[in-house]
Amino acid sequence: MPTDLFEKAPLEIEDLFLLEAFQIGYLPGWIPEREFAEVLFAHPSIERFLRKKCPQVETFVDRLKREFRASVDSHELKNFEKRVLAAISDLLVYNLYPEIYDSAEFHAWDFGEVTSIARLDGKVVLDCGAGTGRVALEAAKSAHRVFAIEPVARLREFIREKAARLELSNLFVVDGFLHSIPFPDGFADVLITSHALGWRLQEELKEFERVVGQGGYIIHCPGTADKQSEDDTHTVLVSPEWGYRLSKYEESDGWKRKYWKRLE
Repeated sequence: MPTDLFEKAPLEIEDLFLLEAFQIGYLPGWIPEREFAEVLFAHPSIERFLRKKCPQVETFVDRLKREFRASVDSHELKNFEKRVLAAISDLLVYNLYPEIYDSAEFHAWDFGEVTSIARLDGKVVLDCGAGTGRVALEAAKSAHRVFAIEPVARLREFIREKAARLELSNLFVVDGFLHSIPFPDGFADVLITSHALGWRLQEELKEFERVVGQGGYIIHCPGTADKQSEDDTHTVLVSPEWGYRLSKYEESDGWKRKYWKRLE
């Protein structure tokens, strides 16, 4: 993710109130613990919000409050708040400034990387983890219907706003996750992910094959550098169990991998 881009966004510690439940669930193991503990001590209303919004983090919050004690002055607290905000700046930008995320250069890859694999004319297309809707909006120019599946409410609204300006009446925006797609078996002809794959990889891959019909295509453009050593996601995708084909495409910062398969 373009963290330098996110760092330009004006963020305040009160912006934590905008986090959605699933985003709060990401905090353990992601956020700097001592700094976060100080924030919780200094802002009990934030602690209460996080506990109520996402009960699964209660044990994490309890542990931090046992292991750390409020011990910083107001100046140091501000520095701690900045470190917390920097650690989750992407999550907050999605909720506050989707236009900043939409301006990231990596969104500008050639959509022909998709249509060279699968024609979209007359097809039902799913853009899973749609973000600001770049893939969905491109697909809607030729597909019969496109469903942009995105769990962040502000990003869903952003896609709707863009679709309305472009007068795309065949694009529908839906709440959902890659591992829990709200459509019946065999619903789609083509499923696409872009910079969204791998939060719960095995569950996601099973869900993709459930929702795409026989003869349909699944295409992933995860933004993984082609020179990068083989990571777990790559190993799983090209394994005999899943059998994805591998190719590469070019983004603003170099060559990337893409994966696809046709369901027989």
